[in-house]
Amino acid sequence: MANVVNSTDDYRFWRDQKLAKIAPNIEACLVEVNNPKCLSAAEKSQIITLCREQNFALFQTPNQMDYESSMIGFNQQLGLKNFDQHLYAKNQGLAHITQTEQKDQAEFIPYTDRAIGWHTDGYYNAPENQIRAFSLFCVNPAQSGGENQWIDHQLVYLLLREQDPEIAKALTHPKAMSIPQHVVDGAIRRATSTGPIFFIDETSKQLSMRYTQRKKHIEFYNSIEIKQAVDTLDQLLANNTSARFSYTMKANQGLVCNNILHKRSAFTDDNAKNPRLMLRGRYFNHVH
Repeated sequence: MANVVNSTDDYRFWRDQKLAKIAPNIEACLVEVNNPKCLSAAEKSQIITLCREQNFALFQTPNQMDYESSMIGFNQQLGLKNFDQHLYAKNQGLAHITQTEQKDQAEFIPYTDRAIGWHTDGYYNAPENQIRAFSLFCVNPAQSGGENQWIDHQLVYLLLREQDPEIAKALTHPKAMSIPQHVVDGAIRRATSTGPIFFIDETSKQLSMRYTQRKKHIEFYNSIEIKQAVDTLDQLLANNTSARFSYTMKANQGLVCNNILHKRSAFTDDNAKNPRLMLRGRYFNHVH
């Protein structure tokens, strides 16, 4: 991808290509996978094409004997091997996203039944640990709720730039958003992370995004232009645009994506023995 942020000509060409390939509906983005451990050439091609054009693909599999090994094998076939072994991640970087009674883990919203606002995964990571892709697989859905919503972050940039180029430009400021360091018992678990909201990833050459709608423990650069741009971004995300998808995954359904913006609604579990369980993997490379 050329530098769509700095070059008007490159942006216009990219914009026209992007708009021409928008999926008409969510059904067009769902791939039936016969065996996640051994993708057919057609299945793999369809998933990679969707991720290249839409930055995500939904998929559905039969029941699996071992969900963890199936998802690890599935992800690896899509080039997702360089995983983020973050806090609470387990086998090969997979995290079990489910309610927990462990006090420390329950401080992180994904491990509760609460709603999660718009964000990209790993928005607090240092640039050298940028999350470029993640997968999410439903082993067991909630009794009610737990709807996922997502929107291609590149389309968000496009819509903002079409509305006002200065808004998009403000969100590329190198100090647009900072996440203060995470300190536990006097020890620094994560250093302060400062950077733009939209940027061209030097590794992949793709237009990328790091963002969270959380306002607690988040600092935006002290300028009127950036604060107004963030407000405009939040307004866009609040609107029900055709670029936004909503879907409540059933058992054996999953999402693989190039770290698109996403959110989750609150949910209610059936009981403690049958909780909502999603397997999530975070990766330092794109789907390819």
